Order: sequence, then structure tokens, then C-alpha cells
Amino acid sequence: MDEIGFLPIDLIIQILCRLPSKSLVRFKSVCKSWCRLISSTHFMQLHFRVSSQTLQIVIQPPDPTEPNSEKLLLIDPFNPSSNLSLDFMDDCIKVRASSNGMLCCSSVKNKGLYYLCNPITREFRVLPRTRDRPFTRTQPFYEATLVGLCFNPISFRFTVVLAGFYRSFGQFRGNQFVSNVFDSETNSWRRFEFPLIDEFTHMNRNQAVHDICSIYWLTQSCTHLLYFDFELELWGKISLPPEILGTQNGSRVYLLEFEGLVSVIEISQGVMSTFILKDRNLEKWDLLDRVRLKCIGGFANSGLPVGQNSCFVFVAAQRNVLAYDRRSRVWKEAGSRLRCGPGSMYPLWFSAFPLKSSLFPCNF
Repeated sequence: MDEIGFLPIDLIIQILCRLPSKSLVRFKSVCKSWCRLISSTHFMQLHFRVSSQTLQIVIQPPDPTEPNSEKLLLIDPFNPSSNLSLDFMDDCIKVRASSNGMLCCSSVKNKGLYYLCNPITREFRVLPRTRDRPFTRTQPFYEATLVGLCFNPISFRFTVVLAGFYRSFGQFRGNQFVSNVFDSETNSWRRFEFPLIDEFTHMNRNQAVHDICSIYWLTQSCTHLLYFDFELELWGKISLPPEILGTQNGSRVYLLEFEGLVSVIEISQGVMSTFILKDRNLEKWDLLDRVRLKCIGGFANSGLPVGQNSCFVFVAAQRNVLAYDRRSRVWKEAGSRLRCGPGSMYPLWFSAFPLKSSLFPCNF
């Protein structure tokens, strides 16, 4: 296939790869040639490299049992906010993790049931159940205390990690840290146990960050990162930057991804500092930038960083989202105001996830 109509195929590809994912899903119906082209692995990866430069934020209402809770709010720095529905899964679900255009969701009604889905293509895959019962039965929507997802856009391989402290019947919690790891290549779960006793923060319960081979979470003490290396099959900890460890009490620390790297953001005394993990073995961190928050006033006290890339940092409160443009050093409101009812607010520290639009399949 050298051309489609009167245009060379190379030109068609360069045009299509710059279009939104939702439009490309519809364009599959134009003709068989376009369907084969858009569905090809080469095109999907090329489109992702282009589209991933634009970061979006997905927000889910706090109660997944409410009517229309399957509708997510999609925040874009350049366009008005829009709805993104998950009704194609025909279940009451909670978004738990995000990675390279994919979402890991849990069923609220069927405890221990997890999905991998692409909200743009409206495809999903049901993961087999683990043999373990839910870690925290006392909390209705948290089948596992920690949930992590890592999707590889090159090989399409993905890993899901469910982890928490094992709790025997009648006990508050034990000191045995249990993790179940799902590998899409084997389509099976593996169970690991470790004597880790560090708690993890409620604020970062769902902010699991991944790099090429590991998934990271922030510990409750805000002094270490907890990580699981799914290639070496081991858990470990690394210290946060010395600048954060030496900060006075009252600072807030958040864990985010930055262009495929692990990043932590500290908000202290009206300044937002961003650090990037350059070498895990040496525990080497580099300072990316420092931003004064004086210009956004009281928003600085309640704002929570929920996503970032080289161009923008998204900071969310309970009623709106601001985007800081790192190039122009200007704050602006991202999308329109959140659509929440009178007196209601979104717990964004739990329900906000970064999303990179993609066409990747769930079943392969």
C-alpha cells in the first residue's frame, strides 16, 4: 500500500498521527485501508509518541455507586473539559491506576475483580482473579491498599501490582506485606511476601508511578519511596532528596511521573519544588525547577499536584484545576470548572490520574 487516493501513504500517516485518538477510532470506518493502517502497530506507536506530548487529567466522582459515576471528567490544558465514559465495561468500577493511555480499574460490586481498559478505544480486558481475599475488607472501595500499573508501549506488555498489609481475621493489620503481581505475558498472578512495616500515605494511595522496570509509592513518613522491581522481583526503598528531608514540618510531598522518570514535588512555604530521580542505585535526585505560588493565593494551600510533563504541571483543588506552563511561567485554569453539585467536592488526591491518549489494544 503505497498511496491512498492521490496522496502518498507517508503523507497520510504524518497527517493522521497528529489527530486526536477519538477521531482516529471513528476513521477506522472510512475504508479497509484506513482501518488496517490505524490498527497497525507501527502507526499506534507513532501516534502515541506524538500524542503523549499532551498530558490530560482524568477525574472520577468520589462515589462510584452514584448515577453517572461511570463518566470521567477529562481535563485538557488547551481545550474545554469533556466527559469520558466507562459504561462500555457494564460494571460499577473505580479507577485505580494509569499508565501510557491505559487504566487499571476495580469492580466495586465484585471484590477482587480488576480490569485493564483503554477509555479512548473503549476496549477492556478482565484480569483473572487472585487467590487472596481483599486486603482491607473494612474499606468498601479499596480491594488492595496499593495498586500499580505499568504498560509498555513498545511490547504491549503490562504489569499490575496489588499490595497491602495482610490482616488476619479480627486484627487491625499485620506486619506482613503481601503483593500480588500480574504479568500479561503469562496471564497469571504471582504472590510475594516481605517484612516491610512502613505505612503508605493516604494522599498517594493511588499515585503509583512507574519507570521502565519498577513501580513506586510514597511512604507515610515522606522520607522514602517504596518500589517493586518486577524484573528482579524484589521490593526496596530509596530516600527522598536531602532538600526535602531537611525541610521544616508543614511541607507537603507528592509523587508524580515526569517523562517516564520518577519525580517528587514538595510544597513548602509558598514554593513548589520538583525533583527528578536520575539514579536509583545511587539515590541521586536532580532539582528540575522551583515555582513560587504567591500569584495563585489561597489555591496554594489546598492545591494538589496531580500530573506533569516538560510543558505543564497540573495542580488540582476540590473545584478546579490549574496548569502551570513551564515555558511561559504562567498559571491558567485548565478546562472549565469541575461539574460537581452544590456543596459537593471531589477528593482529587484519590480520584485524579494523568492520562496520555493512545490507541493501544487491551487484548493482544
